[in-house]
Amino acid sequence: EKEKEKEKEKEKEMLLNFQNRGIGDLQTTIIIIMVLVILWVVLRQTGRKRKKRGFRSTSLSNLRQRFIQGDISEEEYQKQKRDLENK
Repeated sequence: EKEKEKEKEKEKEMLLNFQNRGIGDLQTTIIIIMVLVILWVVLRQTGRKRKKRGFRSTSLSNLRQRFIQGDISEEEYQKQKRDLENK
């Protein structure tokens, strides 16, 4: 009878350990998903900033070229340059 009780207690312990591990696995999975989502958001925002910076650089270059060629006045160049830098 004592052996049966010991066996039942062992079974209970094993079941509890399995359940606890299952909860731990779930928590680990949730944490991994959260980290991946945060990483995705950060990378997405960084990519947007890079695209804007590239657009601004190209636009400023084109504006400078137009000014050098005499297509626009210095006043117009300065105004458009300020507008581009503020975007």
